Parts: sequence; structure tokens; C-alpha cells
Amino acid sequence: MGTQRLIVSLLLSTGLMAGACAWADDSKDLGNVKGQIASQQKDIQTQQRELKALQQQLAKDEKAISAMARQLNQTRNKLKDNEQELARLDQEHKALNRQADEQKQQLATQLRAAYQNGRHDYLKLLLNGQDSSDIDRLLHYYAHLNQARADALHRLADIRRQLADNRRRAEQSRAQLKALLAGQQQQQQSLQQRQNERNQTAKKLNAQLEQGNRRLANLKQAASHLEQQIKAAAERAERERLERERREAAARRQPGPSGHTPVVAKTQGNFGGLAKGSLPWPLKGKLQHRFGSSRTSELNWKGLLISAPAGRQVSAVANGQVVYADWLNGFGMVMVIDHGKGYLSLYGHNQSLLLGPGDKVKAGQAIALSGESGGQDKPGLYFEIRYKGQAVDPLPWLRRG
Repeated sequence: MGTQRLIVSLLLSTGLMAGACAWADDSKDLGNVKGQIASQQKDIQTQQRELKALQQQLAKDEKAISAMARQLNQTRNKLKDNEQELARLDQEHKALNRQADEQKQQLATQLRAAYQNGRHDYLKLLLNGQDSSDIDRLLHYYAHLNQARADALHRLADIRRQLADNRRRAEQSRAQLKALLAGQQQQQQSLQQRQNERNQTAKKLNAQLEQGNRRLANLKQAASHLEQQIKAAAERAERERLERERREAAARRQPGPSGHTPVVAKTQGNFGGLAKGSLPWPLKGKLQHRFGSSRTSELNWKGLLISAPAGRQVSAVANGQVVYADWLNGFGMVMVIDHGKGYLSLYGHNQSLLLGPGDKVKAGQAIALSGESGGQDKPGLYFEIRYKGQAVDPLPWLRRG
């Protein structure tokens, strides 16, 4: 019996030892897994911080590029105005020279006539008993000739003063042109340098997005943020519209100075009143992606992507008011215009925005310059039309051809 108890005791102790060893091994594996999870979470957090830092740097670079490009665009417009002014001054100078030549010829003719007639002596005419009426007519003629000569001299002097003023203004305009050209060259160099920096940032950002297949998540996040911004802009525009209508209604209730109630024209949306197929294209270029086409396995395009060289003018498709103009992740420099009656148009990936929130816009007016902001690798324009917050196909609205 004692032997049996000893064997049973040994077996039990051996089983407990084996279980303890197995438990220790499992605990060690669990610790390793937890350590790996913690390490991966740390790596993910580090990558997220790096991604956020790159996005912030990209926003900083592209906002700086937008400001430089806007300034460069203003300089180009000033150069154009300056060249037109110089051309006008040159034409004016030629016209003044022609007038001066005409006055000189007229004065020479008058001087010759005065010389020929001046050989008659007034005293001789009187002493010779010339008829007094003939003398009066001759004296009147001399007076008229002298006045004409004096007027011609005054006109010539005035033309010379105008020529001198023309030369002075032309010299000032040429000096301004020279300064503008020098400034333009410097601005272009600064813009190119900043563009190179931006390209490096965009390259790093895109490399980060490719790691771990985070591009889809980033696109979804960018689209969600865009929806929020458009909704907020539309709500602001609606509040402003209601407030404007309230003021107009109050103004209609107030009698005018004559006791009559003034007629206040209602503000009407311009976009909704236009027929489909009548809107101008916001940018001339090649249509890269259409509304509804596949962007990823889970996302479709909600607008048009039009490819074109950077720096081309982007135009508003209809009258309206800017309700948003800023940088957005995934869309770069974005402008949203409210056209009334629930219609909005959106312009993204711009190099520069030429207007700001609150600015009034007319159809065909330049509002931005095409670019590749938002991390794009090819320049162009992203264009959307929205009705009551929902994206609609822009193509049926735009003119064909």
C-alpha cells in the first residue's frame, strides 16, 4: 500500500509540474504578443505623427506658394497694364509731334505772309491819302494775322509742354517696368524654390500614405472633412441670405422720403436660373476623370478632374459669392462659391486663390490659378457642382465643345 501511495504521489507531482511548465510557456507567449502589439501601436502612433507633420508642412508650403503665385499674378497684370500705358504714351507722343509739325508749318506760313505784307508802311498809307476804309480793312487784317500768329505760338508752346510731360511719364513708366521685371524674376525664383520644397514634402507624404495602405483611409478622411466644410459654408450662406432678406423686408416696410415705400430688388440666385449646357468651363484642359468614375475600390469621383499646366486662370462658372477659400487636406487650395438657390461650385488643387470669403464673383471672372496642391503629382483642377449639399454631375451643366 505504501508503494502505491508513493507512485500516485509521484505521478501527481509530475502532472502539476508539467502543467506549471505549460502555463509558464503560455504566459511567456502572451507576454511576447502583448509586447509586439504595444510595439506596433507605438510604430502606428509614430507614423501618424509623421504623417500629420508632413500634412502640416505640405499645407504650409502650398499656402506660401499660393501667396507667391498670387503676388506674381498681380505683377504680371501690372506689367500688362504698364506695357499698355507705354504703348498709349508712344501713340500720344507721335500725335503730339504731328501737331507740333503742323503748328510750325502754319506759323511759317503766317510769318511769310506777315513779312510780305509788312513791307507796306502804315504811315505811308496815311500820308498818301489812302482811303480810310481801306486802311481800316488792312489794319483789321494785320490784327487778325498777328492774333493768329500769337495763337499758333501759344498752341506750339502748349504742345511742347505736353511733349515734355509725355516724356516724363514715359520715363517713369519705363522705370516702373524695369522694377516690375526685376521683381517678377525674383518672385519666379522664390516660387520655384518653394515649389521644389513642396515637391519633396509631397513625395515624402505620398510614400507615407503608401506604407500600410493608408491612402484609402486618408482619402475618406479628406472627403469627410470636405463635406463638413461645405456643409458649414452652406449653412453660413443660408444664414446670411436669411439675414439679408430680413433687412430687405424691413427696408420695404420703411417709407421713403416722399412717403412712398421704396422698392428693394430681391437677391436672386444666378446659377439655378441658368439652363443646363450653358455654363462656361472653369478651365481649358484635358478631362482626366469624370463624375462617378472609380477612384479606388471603394470611392468614386464626385466631380471632374481637368488636367492643365500650373498657373492657368481658373474662372467662375456663374455669378455668386465666395463662401470658402483655404487649404484642405487632400484637395489643396480650395474655393467654394455660393450661387444661390442651393447651388455651390467647388474648385480644388489650385496653385493660388485670387479671392477670399465674402468676395462677389461674376461669371467668367478669374478666381484662382490651376496647380497641384493637396499632394497631387500632376497640375490641373478638381471641379464639383453641388445642389443642396449633394454632388451632381457637372458635365450636363457645362457647354459642349
